[in-house]
Amino acid sequence: MTETRYFEDLTLGEKFETETYTLTAEKVHEFASEYDPQFIHVNEDEAKDGPFGTIIASGWQTLSVTMRLMALIKPFGQNPLIGMRIDDLKFAAPVYPGESVTVKGEIVDLTKSRTAPRGYVGILLNTINLDTGKLVATQKWTCLVPCREG
Repeated sequence: MTETRYFEDLTLGEKFETETYTLTAEKVHEFASEYDPQFIHVNEDEAKDGPFGTIIASGWQTLSVTMRLMALIKPFGQNPLIGMRIDDLKFAAPVYPGESVTVKGEIVDLTKSRTAPRGYVGILLNTINLDTGKLVATQKWTCLVPCREG
């Protein structure tokens, strides 16, 4: 069992790195068919004439994978990742079927609530394509984390 981490246990500059996730052709097609059914994600013939020349993973799938990878490493231990907002979201490069990603994160802001026993933790997240070394998405999450004394 992972130890519970509270707001007081976190430090500015603390870094996280996740495992990897491969966006297989099947996963790309399945996700896009349900949530982002654009030709660049689901139709190989039409995608050839599109802006990427082939099928790419949906950016929303890349963000979902980012969430999955962060949830699995449990940066706050048994306290969940309670998202309050996402700022500065940028899609920097496409992810093609068969490519793998990882996430690197850093705590860039710690703000204690004045009215409740909790804090707000800003985490800068970079999702990296391991096959190309390119940054594919960047974003800043603000998460709610309970204080130890509540």
